[in-house]
Amino acid sequence: MTKFTIIVIFLFSNLVFANKIDNLKTTNDVIEFVKTVYPEYGIIRDKDFKHGIFDIESVDSIYKHLKCKKIFKIDEIKNWQKIDINNDGLTDLIFISHYYGYTQNVILDKGKDEFKLIRHIINFDECEYIKPIKVHHKNELQIRKVNLPFDFDDNIEKYTKIDTLTYKYDFFIELNNKEIIDNKIKSIEIETSFCFGTCPVFKLTINKNGLAEFDGIEYIKFKGKSKKQLDQTNIDEIFDLINCIEIKKLNDNYGVNYTDASTVTLDVFFEDGSIKKIKDYGLSGTYGLSALYSKLTKLGTETKWE
Repeated sequence: MTKFTIIVIFLFSNLVFANKIDNLKTTNDVIEFVKTVYPEYGIIRDKDFKHGIFDIESVDSIYKHLKCKKIFKIDEIKNWQKIDINNDGLTDLIFISHYYGYTQNVILDKGKDEFKLIRHIINFDECEYIKPIKVHHKNELQIRKVNLPFDFDDNIEKYTKIDTLTYKYDFFIELNNKEIIDNKIKSIEIETSFCFGTCPVFKLTINKNGLAEFDGIEYIKFKGKSKKQLDQTNIDEIFDLINCIEIKKLNDNYGVNYTDASTVTLDVFFEDGSIKKIKDYGLSGTYGLSALYSKLTKLGTETKWE
């Protein structure tokens, strides 16, 4: 094999296995790439309002505006970085965006030139921050989340909780390295309430065999009651997710510290006759619960009920 042949093979292999994220070199490269994945970021709604122009600022600028400096050090902050965060062999992108405020985002490479943007994993203005860490030789996300009550004092650190998130079931949820126990779920029921806006209001009941009963109430395509046999693969994944997040160990009540949000009431019925009830104002009790609500809401809003 000649030296020229080796060079050609090397260049070809790079073209085959490298993705668009691998080729990002500068912050401007990242900004333009993000706009192709999420065109909304490229829309300038008011050219005189700088906060409405999508940007990825320097680390110094981000740190200058960061709340809770007692918790975060400047050498921990990265405005963007490339890493295979879901451990599938493809390079992903984590970046801090400035667009009507600061948020952290992840763009996952799904292969075949397809990318998935996960926005607002945390609220950067609420003293939260994520960073990649290694857990048992795998890349995971560590999040330091600050849950400030209405009457918080200056000791922000006491409101801080550290979690490790892993990408599973198409969402970032709390890492659970323990053996998953099958709790023998019989059925689940979710009911959502009104919010100050157009939150979908519905009630959905699903048994383990995929038979679903739906009642669409407001801000939803189908209004009224309907029954339908759902895809068993989707139902099995939802029930697996419930077991993975160890729902029996979760709190019975959760709530955000702001108003006008929707409330979800979740009932999980087990074959032994026990019931787990969760009431969640703001739909963000845990990351696993948020993933579960999202999947159930998608079934409620996108299924062709008749």
